[in-house]
Amino acid sequence: MGAAPGLAAEDPLLAKMAGNWIGRGTFKQSPSAEPELVYCKVSNTLVQGGAALKQSGRCAVATNSGRVSGTIESKGAGVYQGSLESLSTKGPATISGKASNNQIALNAQFIDNRTKKPGKATIQAVVGDGKYRMVSKTVDPKTNQEFVASDITFTKQN
Repeated sequence: MGAAPGLAAEDPLLAKMAGNWIGRGTFKQSPSAEPELVYCKVSNTLVQGGAALKQSGRCAVATNSGRVSGTIESKGAGVYQGSLESLSTKGPATISGKASNNQIALNAQFIDNRTKKPGKATIQAVVGDGKYRMVSKTVDPKTNQEFVASDITFTKQN
């Protein structure tokens, strides 16, 4: 018999993102679209002994609103993976990446909700005290032009 696996240690970066948050920022459907104001309300809960962060909530723009849900899991040594579903994705995106200096850089693969085609994005999360900012950049499959799809700053609610 092998040794029983130990409980995962609480991830300090994910722990800073736990709680109830209000997000405000911009969202663009395509490179030629005007940025729309986006408003989000999410709840982030530590799960798996603090080694993962489960997110659920909603984001809305003037023309649309939708559920936001996902889980990001620390694999140790600054490596993260998980899934994230948002206004931009048809079903959950698969995410993976690395963290350093209170920043998590993630690569996402998903089915684009607008075009129904596979897409890729980079997501940069910068975590501070009582807030975090998420910037998502993606490439338009028609033009190969990279653009900022969303830039949202989340503020912790007490």
